[in-house]
Amino acid sequence: MKQIKSIGGVFAVCLLGAANVVAAPSTTKNWAFLADSYWYVQDKNLTAYIYDPAKNAVIAIADQTVFYIKNYNNGYFNGEVVGKLLGQAVACMSVVGSVTPEGAVYLTFNNLPYVDGAEQTIGLGRMVKKGAQWTMENQMSSGSPSAQVGHWAYMVQSKPGDAAWLSLPGVNMSIPDFLNQCPDNVPTSR
Repeated sequence: MKQIKSIGGVFAVCLLGAANVVAAPSTTKNWAFLADSYWYVQDKNLTAYIYDPAKNAVIAIADQTVFYIKNYNNGYFNGEVVGKLLGQAVACMSVVGSVTPEGAVYLTFNNLPYVDGAEQTIGLGRMVKKGAQWTMENQMSSGSPSAQVGHWAYMVQSKPGDAAWLSLPGVNMSIPDFLNQCPDNVPTSR
């Protein structure tokens, strides 16, 4: 299979088991906790699918993706994303997104380093509360004419000291080490 040169916005999701509750906060201020937060894919939802049109084949592959959302303001956020498909090079991206008061999420991923004319990957999602924890249910599809990737995930938040902070599922690296593979991905705010 041809190597995928640009996997913009590789997403991941983790099923948490219980019934989903889609939130409807009354204001975008309720999402302010997104600032300075880290999100990853749990082990049980690492599977993504690659379509290889030359072989007319769909192939399951592990996909770990980490978001670091640095800035949040009135429903808009930005940060960095590092994605890793098993057997592929790390994908370095920036993310610019929005979340409505009702929890609808819209994501735009840009590959880094920037190449003029490169297409962005668009992701759609929603904030879903599982027990006491918010998850970010996302889905995306990206790739080139020679191979496309599709993935959805309940991304969950991680903080220093969590098990995933120290060893991410599928890559066995800490979140800081995983993100440091792609330095300076966070967009500057003006």
